[in-house]
Order: sequence, then structure tokens, then C-alpha cells
Amino acid sequence: MIPRVLQTSGHLLALALPLAACAGFVACSSSSGDSGPPDPAGGIMPSDGDGDGGGANAETGTGTGTETDGSTVEAPSIPPPTACPTAKYNTLVIVGDSISDVGAGGGGAAQEPFYRKLLVQNDDAKYPDWKGFDLATCWGLDPTTGVVKVSKAGAVATLSSTNNPTDKGVLLNQVTGLPATLPGPVLVVGTIGGNDVTAGLVTAANGTPQQVQARIDAFTAGFGAAMTELTKPDRFGAGVKADVLMPNVYDPSGGTGHFYYEPKAASCPGALTIWPDKKETATALAQWNGAMSAEAAKHPGVTLLELNAPFASHAVSTPANTNWFYEDCIHPSSLGHNAVRGVFWAAMRALH
Repeated sequence: MIPRVLQTSGHLLALALPLAACAGFVACSSSSGDSGPPDPAGGIMPSDGDGDGGGANAETGTGTGTETDGSTVEAPSIPPPTACPTAKYNTLVIVGDSISDVGAGGGGAAQEPFYRKLLVQNDDAKYPDWKGFDLATCWGLDPTTGVVKVSKAGAVATLSSTNNPTDKGVLLNQVTGLPATLPGPVLVVGTIGGNDVTAGLVTAANGTPQQVQARIDAFTAGFGAAMTELTKPDRFGAGVKADVLMPNVYDPSGGTGHFYYEPKAASCPGALTIWPDKKETATALAQWNGAMSAEAAKHPGVTLLELNAPFASHAVSTPANTNWFYEDCIHPSSLGHNAVRGVFWAAMRALH
């Protein structure tokens, strides 16, 4: 199966999946009462099949945001929306890791509103040019009863040999634990991959090619198992259609390997400090990303989104007014979550 390509605002939503930060350099700390490290997104692009997201010139959208002091901060690269998605879904399922949960340390003003909440109900005061462009308005989706959230900070796709099916820190366990029936059609969105790459960082730096490949294969197998579960016939009830949108892994350094948080004029903290400064990062994890792309292409109904490209010019080392990262250099800031929302919105507009 050849995945289609989505072209958005000059960014090709193609199969290249450059690396991520938490996605490759650090296990993150957590959140919503759940223990375990958060991380950034795992991701991919559209595969053909029913409900896939092919098509050219799909829009993304973030627009500008208004800070609490009334000043306007720019979020270039992703324009504001112009229309609602034409395909309508009656249930939104949220899966994955900390980006789809509550970010770093449970969130806060520097990270919120989270993309998953903005998708459902826009913050009209903060993002006035998104007014009327949310799923509550466009689909009549109830923010409470229409949303099923099983994402958890620290989640991985890789399955351990002693996997406990009740452990919601594993993507497959999240999706197998979803209800057997949901009002359809069902749209599944989420982020995954960062913690898997993080766990393989030492191997990537010091291991043999065979050891690196073994970690990639384990990740790919777990990711594929979760996609198989989500897209199997009648997963959410007889005749219920389900589509899945997952973004690829972004690189907080924009591919440069320079993990320096410009808004605070400080080096990035934690495990990111072990990476040699300005040693480029994309090549090191191209194997992971390519394997994820190839696996996703096997699953009709799974759409792979390009998150890395729009984030590349808003890396941790950029000024505050264009920076899309929280001060931990891992998670999206509030502007970053608005950008993630825009990428998902574009993909929803491409569904049919």
C-alpha cells in the first residue's frame, strides 16, 4: 500500500519522520496523577483505505494567540482555519503519551490549553481567529460524553515480554481497553513514539547496528499491533467506521542538535545534556521514523501527519515569540499545542 501525501502550507506531509526530542533524548516526568515519564509525539502519514486522509493542499491552522497581558504572539507557518471538517464523527478518542495527556508536571498556563481540548472547544479569548472552528461547534460534539481519553504520560508503543494488559502506559493496552461499542463514526487521535526512542538512546549512541534494529523492530511491532486493534472491522460496533490520525515525532532542536532554550537563555535540562551540542539529530533516528512510516502504511484508515516540519522552524533555540516549546525542551508550549491542533485540524479537513 502506498501512503498518500498531504500537502499543507508548504510542508509536505510525507513519509519522512525526522526525530523528536523527548522522542529521542529523554524520558519525561508526568502529570495527571499517573506516574511515568511524559514525552513528545510519535507519528506518521496517511495510508490508503477507507476514510484515509489523502489529498493535496489541505489546510493547517494555528493563527495568532493572545497572551494574558493582551499582547499578541505570532505563530507563523500554520495559518488559521477557513472551514469545518466535512466528515463528521460522533466520538473522539484520545490515545498516547504526555502530549495527549497533561504535558509536563500536569500542565499550567505555559502549556495550556492542550491541543486535545482546543480541538473540541476553542479558547476564543486566547485564539479569536479560531472562533467557530472546533468540534463542539462543527460537529456538535459534546466535550464530555463525546470524548473518550485513555492517553497517559510516559506511554510507549514497545511491548515488554511481561506486558501487563492493565498497564495504560502501553499504547496497545490503551486501545484494547477501549469500549467494545462507541457511537460512530469514531475518530482516534494521539501521539506516541517519544519514550520508545528515549529508551533506546543509549543503544543508539553505543550499541551495535543489530541492537539498534532490535529496539526499532520491537517499537514497530507494538505500534503496528495498536493500529491493527484500532482498525479491525467492527472494533467499535457492527458497521462503525473508525479513522486514526497520528503525527510523526518532532525534533525540539529542529534537526540541529542544539538543545538550548533561548527564551530562558539556558541549556536544555535533563538527559538532553548528554547529546553532543550541535551534533545533528535527524539522521540518528531516521531508522525509527522510516520503520514507523512503513508500518503505518500497512493499516487502511490510519493517517500519518507531519508534525516535525512545521515545528522545525520553531525549535527550542528560537526566540520566545516564535518558539513552540515549553521550558523543559520536550513538550509543546501553549503556542505549540495550538500548532499541534492546527496539524490535526488540517488532517480532519482532508478526511472524507
